[in-house]
Amino acid sequence: MTETRGRQLLPGQTSRVHVYDVEGRSARLVFESRSVLVEAPNVLDADTLVLNGDGDLWLLPVPPPGTVLDETALVPVPMDGVPEINNDHVLDPSGESVVVSARDGELYRVPLPAGGPGSRITDTAAALPVVRKYYLHGIAPDGSALAAIVGERTEAGVWTTDVAVVDPGTGATTFVTRDEHPDDGCAWTPDGGTLLFNSERFTPGTAQIAALRTGPDGAGSTGPVPITGDERVNWFPHVSPDGAHLLYLSYEPGVQGHPADHRVELRLLPGVLASGARIAVLPETLVALDGGQGTVNVPPWAPDSSWFAYCDYPVAD
Repeated sequence: MTETRGRQLLPGQTSRVHVYDVEGRSARLVFESRSVLVEAPNVLDADTLVLNGDGDLWLLPVPPPGTVLDETALVPVPMDGVPEINNDHVLDPSGESVVVSARDGELYRVPLPAGGPGSRITDTAAALPVVRKYYLHGIAPDGSALAAIVGERTEAGVWTTDVAVVDPGTGATTFVTRDEHPDDGCAWTPDGGTLLFNSERFTPGTAQIAALRTGPDGAGSTGPVPITGDERVNWFPHVSPDGAHLLYLSYEPGVQGHPADHRVELRLLPGVLASGARIAVLPETLVALDGGQGTVNVPPWAPDSSWFAYCDYPVAD
């Protein structure tokens, strides 16, 4: 019997991928499947998406308007030596490789687009007696550092989640936050000067988007500053490559973590908020959808900032 890999569809559920045109404020469906649950779209180039599904990595061509692809269009990315991966994977700015988070808690680099042997970046055994797992969400614009969430379980059995900067060559880890407040979803701004992430440090139990200016050594030079502060639960900030837009995922009040199969919203704020601008502005809801986990876990923006990709998972009545 073959072991199931990755998150699976519920009965009657469909996995879908959309691309959203920012100027036109419109979305179009480009993929749907009732057999494979795909998640966390990256954009390799204007014509190609990178997705997670069934514990593997896939390429998906972006079809012309009016065409909707299915699972037969997915192209596997071979990852020799890499165990099952989750949906935390980020493209190197060069476009020649992708760094993936595996279920064993390690980060691996895999060549793109053809795939090939994966090279391990981290070494969680070095953290003993702490149990450690890495969850990747961002790469510095020059490719010199990785932004990851590091989950640690101490000897007391307590799990923490903190923002860390990882050297992609040596695996050396520098913690940017390290405290009792749950953090997640970290990503750099296009200028490389700010780390964005969601944190419960401002309102315990309710995640909000935060910005942290970083020093030359990767450590936080000032404390985190909240960008959102409403009653909703806000996750996974992603600034467009041109710096104009800040996209994030928003759950209804009271949700814990970033679960799947919820009614969520994709919201947009001016990108200048990520760099410290203090302006009074209400977020714009672009799309309300059935999703959450897997919708926009990783940077989904096209290189020219004109569109982004996202996933949803409707269930038939």
